[in-house]
Order: sequence, then structure tokens, then C-alpha cells
Amino acid sequence: MMRRKIVISGLLCLVCGTLLVSCRPAKQGEVSSDAFTASMAADVRPIDQMKVSAKMAQSAGIKISWNRVSRAAAYVIYRSGGDGSGWEKIKELTPDQTSYVDGDTAMGMDYHYKVEAACEYSRTDRFAYSKEQMPQKLTAECEIYTGVGGAFWDQKAMKAKQQKIGQILLTYSFGGEGKEAVEPEGVEIYRGTSAGSMKLLERGLVKDISTQEFDFGTNYVDNSVEQGKSYYYQVRAYALLNGKRVYGKRSDTMKVQAAEPEGVYSLRLVREPDSYRSNIIVALTSTKKENGVLTLSSDILTQKVTMMYRMSADYYAQQAMAGSAVAVSTAGQSSDQKQAKKPPYQAMKLKADRYSLDGRYFQSVTGDIVLDPQKTVYLELSPEDANEKLLSSANLSVEEISFQARYNEGNHLMKLDVKGQKASMEDLSADGGYQMWTESAAKGQGSTIRVGLLSRYRGNKTLMISKDQLQSITYSYQRKNDDQLLEMTLTAEKYSTDGVKWKNVSGDISLKACDIVYLQLATQQDPIPYRQKGQRHGDLSLSGTYGSNTSWTLKTDLLKGE
Repeated sequence: MMRRKIVISGLLCLVCGTLLVSCRPAKQGEVSSDAFTASMAADVRPIDQMKVSAKMAQSAGIKISWNRVSRAAAYVIYRSGGDGSGWEKIKELTPDQTSYVDGDTAMGMDYHYKVEAACEYSRTDRFAYSKEQMPQKLTAECEIYTGVGGAFWDQKAMKAKQQKIGQILLTYSFGGEGKEAVEPEGVEIYRGTSAGSMKLLERGLVKDISTQEFDFGTNYVDNSVEQGKSYYYQVRAYALLNGKRVYGKRSDTMKVQAAEPEGVYSLRLVREPDSYRSNIIVALTSTKKENGVLTLSSDILTQKVTMMYRMSADYYAQQAMAGSAVAVSTAGQSSDQKQAKKPPYQAMKLKADRYSLDGRYFQSVTGDIVLDPQKTVYLELSPEDANEKLLSSANLSVEEISFQARYNEGNHLMKLDVKGQKASMEDLSADGGYQMWTESAAKGQGSTIRVGLLSRYRGNKTLMISKDQLQSITYSYQRKNDDQLLEMTLTAEKYSTDGVKWKNVSGDISLKACDIVYLQLATQQDPIPYRQKGQRHGDLSLSGTYGSNTSWTLKTDLLKGE
């Protein structure tokens, strides 16, 4: 009996204590310190957050959805077009509804929606919460584009993949502009040989025409392309609504050049100069069936062919002793010639007088020459200056002819190693074709190093190297088993235009097309490492102004040269 009285007394104390705590009013801006007590007096819930979204309805129109707000007495829906200003009330709904379909919409339009929840609060809410925590209205907004989500080319992804010959891999992605839109189901791909000749290439559902799918993008392979040819592409997405295709906007036009194989060529010296003729005949052959089409322009062949050569040591010594000026324009500097360890490179401007496709019947070069795969063209070349004479290959240690040629649609530099009877094709930079080599240097370490720089292509613009740039030439290298990159600054003390007669550098140096300049570089720091034991490379960086390009830099590993 006594135990029952104790239990009843405890329950009465608990109830009285609860009522006392519940009746204490909250101060201004203060939340009740006993949320549990407040929840016992009424169904008090946390303050709600409202979110709203919109998407195209299956039947038609736009479906707006939002989360339930516990204190909402009603939901009011507003709509605005364009930039989201000028709201119009379109519907008021009961608190048990959390979606609405707006059927008064049109395709291809931007719509902005705002859902407003009118809140009601109990006496207990006012007791437990401050006014700032009891908004009269909760609102949330969203926007939607009733057209199809845009499609665009993912050029970054395309560049990361190697194009195969005979194919162009296109990568496109979908995306609105930060707003909901109709999800694309298919795409149309347009192609043309120019930006103004676009025609439909392919149409279909994404899963049907794509070779691989990604999270928000797909690939398409165009198998009907010619190697090396350029094509223009556009893409646009579409969705199927009520059995009809609804289109998005076309993407920007993208230009893509089809992959081309590396051209493989051979060279044969057919005729050398003799006492009667100062010209040579070389046979250039496109050796592989997979090669692209090589076009030799008549303007290039008759005006812009360059030959770089170096006399053999024996022939150079004979000419130096005889004081001949056949190959070296400064013949009077015989003492300098004898001191030189080897003859300098020389450059000569050539022209193609005639050509033949069979090696027997030659004709004047009056138009472009097209060299198809596995075909041969014979070129007869002579000095542009009638006073200059070509030397026999037996008297030369280096004999290289270079000129620009078009391979499929791209411009390249054709390099003919006449002495080695080899032919190769190099990419032609927008900043011209140049070659740098070591003319003389002490093996191991030395205080100076001499380099040569040739402007190889007759179409090159003038290269200007300022005096300041000549005083701050960077030479970088690495030692064996050492990942640390070491650098030193070199200064151009002297220069020469023929490798024989030298002058002190007192101003800027300009290098025109087909010209050569030699530089003697020195350092005030440690000796210059060159082919030092264990040296990994020796990169020389020379800066200048190429035409209007003020950020021109040529970087060459001197250890890979002579």
C-alpha cells in the first residue's frame, strides 16, 4: 500500500513540473530551452525548408513539384516568362497537394515558376519560437526551358583521342544552361566541306547511332571521310513528344581534318653537276600505297627552294689553301679559314627548271605537280643565281634541299637529303622552319660555344633578335641519374653571316628567309657543359620576334646535332 502511494506521488510531481516549465514564456528572440516540453504541449515541428522543381509532363505542359510544408494553409503558384520578372498568379492549391501541371505553355520558351506556402502557426508555435523563425510565407523558385536541351561538341575529349585513318570520331554532349529542359533522345549530325554547305549526315536515337555512351555525352564515328581532308560539322538534339520530333538549337560549326598517314618517301640522285652543267636531277618517289597526295606548287619550285650544304674537310682544305671563293664568299680571310676546324654550312637558293614523270621526257614547270602514292617525279634543280655553282656530292659532307609542299590539305616542309639519298616530310610551324646546330664547342666543358641558325623556308618572315635577347640566352641541361634541371645564361659575344668572318655584337640581328647566322656564345658563370660525361641533354632557348609575333622561341637540344 505504501509503495502505491509513492508511485502516485511521483507521477503527480512529474506532471506539475512539466506544466510549470511549459508555462514559462520565452523572452524576445529566445527559443524555448526545453524543446521536449514544448513538443508535449503541442505538435511542434522544425521550421521547414521549401524546394521546387519543374519538368515536362508526359501528356503536355509543365509539371511543377515541391515538398510538403507542415504549416502550409495553402500553396500559391506564380509564373513568369523571359527574365523572371512580372509574376502572374496561375493557381492556388490546398495544403495536401504538392504538384501542379501548367497546361498553358508553348514549346521553345523559358518559364520561371515560384511556389508560395502561406504558413499558419499555433499558439504553442508562438510560445516556442521567435518571430524571425515563423515566416508568414515560404517561397522557392525554379526555371525550365520547354525546348530540347542543347547539344554541343566536346572538342577537349576529341583531342584526347587519336583519330584513325578513314574515320573522324565526333564527341558531343548535352546540357541546358543551368535550367531544366526536355531531355534529348536523339541527335542529328550535319556535315559539309565548308561552313555554308551543311547537309544532314545522320539522324537517330542516341543509343542507335552512338558507338559508346558516357554520362552526358556520346560518340559518333564518321566512316565516309577522305584522309587529310577537312570537314565541317554541326549537331542538334531532339526529343519525341506526342509522336513528333522537337528540336533544340544547332551547335556551333566545328572544323575537323581527317587523319592522314605519315608520308613515306625515297630520294635518288640521278645526275650530278659537271664541268658543263651546274644542275642536278633528283627522283622523289612516294613509296607506300597508303601515302596521301603530295602537291608540289609551281610557285614554290620555281622561286622558293633552299639548299644547305657543307663542303667536305678535304675539299675545304684545298679551297682554303688555294684562296678560292667558290664556296666561301670571304675568300680573303684565308688565315681564319685555316684556323677553322671544319667548313661552315652554306645556303644557296635553287629553282626547279624542269620536271619529268618518267625520267625521260622533261618539261618546264608551269603548273602544280601532283605526286600520287607509289609514283615518282624527277626534278631538275639549278642555282637561282647564275654566278653560283653546284658542287659534286663527292665534295660535300652535307647536302640538303628543302621546300614547302602540300600533303593532302596540310602544308609541310619537304626535306631532301641528297648526300644520304633520303627524303622526309616535317610539319611546318606557323612560326617558320628553322634549324639550329653546334658549329664548334669544346667537348666536356668550355668557355664558349658556336652555333648556327638557318631560316630554312623561303616563305619565312624576318626573324629579329634584339640585343637584350642576345644577352640572355638560356642553356639548360641535366646530369646522368639526376632529375634536377640546371640552367645558365649565355651571352652572344660575336656573330657571323658565313662562319668565317666574325664581328662583335653591338645591336639587333635580323635573319631573313634562307639566311644563316652564326653566334659565338659565352658565359661569365661556370664553363658550358657540352657532351660532358653523363650529360643527358643541352637545350638552347633563343627568343626573338618573328614577323608580328613577339613571343617567338626556338628550343634545340644541341647534343642531338653534330
